[in-house]
Amino acid sequence: MGLPYTAPMVGASLIFPGGALDGASLFELMDVEKVSSAWGVPTVWQGLAGEISNQGRNPDGFSSVVVGGSAAPRSMIEGFEKSGVSVCHAWGMTEMSPIGTQGNLPVSFAASATLEDRLDLQQLQGRRVYGVELKIVDEDGVPQPHDGEAVGELYVRGNNVISGYFNNEEATADAMDANGWFGTGDIASISADGYLMIQDRAKDLIKSGGEWISSIDLENVVMGHPDVASCAVIAVPHPKWDERPILVVVPNGKARVSKSEIDEMLLKHVAKWQLPDAIEFVDELPLTATGKVSKLTLRRQFADYQLPE
Repeated sequence: MGLPYTAPMVGASLIFPGGALDGASLFELMDVEKVSSAWGVPTVWQGLAGEISNQGRNPDGFSSVVVGGSAAPRSMIEGFEKSGVSVCHAWGMTEMSPIGTQGNLPVSFAASATLEDRLDLQQLQGRRVYGVELKIVDEDGVPQPHDGEAVGELYVRGNNVISGYFNNEEATADAMDANGWFGTGDIASISADGYLMIQDRAKDLIKSGGEWISSIDLENVVMGHPDVASCAVIAVPHPKWDERPILVVVPNGKARVSKSEIDEMLLKHVAKWQLPDAIEFVDELPLTATGKVSKLTLRRQFADYQLPE
């Protein structure tokens, strides 16, 4: 949302793909127009990454990706980096006009760090941009430490951040705290050196037996499996645990990954009780107008889902 301003200010061409967001169409357009930097949501870049693999090369002149809208899987970032395309996570909201954090790596760090060390930072959402303040608070509104461990709802404040919604006092009262900070609806942690890590949207967290499960954490691991083209984790009702996660997968080709394979991958990163209770396969995931996975639609689709015994 900032590009219509920044591109003309620096004399850069601005190329719009319209509705042709599949990997092959994007590759051809970027190749012809010699697009150097591409900005968008992870679902778009998954298709482009697949076409780069099919073609065995990058589009002519392509050198960087900026990812926003939702968290990019580590496996996707690694694939771009290995093909010579740098990846920058950014985070923001319409209400912030629009940027809050930006994740270009410090030059001194990038020059000497290993790929694994770079990926550790690149999968985060970056550090705050000039003029934006960040804080995380608990359920009682008490600020939490920026130590990379504490988790809370993310609030922001700044000259370009809204102070209220037009002609909507109720929405304004829900969004703003007493000191003028705007509640983003994201659950996050912030490291001691200022790196933001979005854990999940508050509405997408899964509460199982009184404990929280991050759908993003599970999705980012599963996306590293070669038989998974895309996936989403949602909550379904459970009579004992209130909610349990299920994994919705779009297969990459005809092969269908087994639950035991997924469990084995996930157990390297999460506790056993966080594993999805089931896998469901679909031809495609529903998307919003901006290309994000619509978990609201998925939750409606699986509202009457019966978990296996």
